[in-house]
Amino acid sequence: MTILIVEDNPTNAMIIKHLAKKVTHEDMVVAPDGTAALALCHAEAFSMLIVDHLLPGMSGLQFIKAVRLMDRYREVPAVMVTAETDPRLREEARAAGVTDFLHKPVEAMAFRKLIADHLGAAAIVPDLPKSA
Repeated sequence: MTILIVEDNPTNAMIIKHLAKKVTHEDMVVAPDGTAALALCHAEAFSMLIVDHLLPGMSGLQFIKAVRLMDRYREVPAVMVTAETDPRLREEARAAGVTDFLHKPVEAMAFRKLIADHLGAAAIVPDLPKSA
């Protein structure tokens, strides 16, 4: 399967992609805005959506609302990436269909855990230290 990253900042997209590759072997596709991402969602089935809150044109929330109207995306995990701390955004995002949140700057361990939690068997499980 494939993860869709919707991020207009190429550096942020690269960081998210790099962190995700440490947790999963799934392919990743980056879309620079919600309109392009929506077109990709009509053409392909993604296993997870990682969406920036502030995007040019269509916001991350508008994208999530639109993609949730598609049957194949009703249950797909959708993670919103944002620096916003306003609790009203969380409420609105949850109502729109956001599954979880990542806060900017993205912290590597929290990101890896979130991806592993949502991907389940598709996640890479690190070797656990052996007890003596």
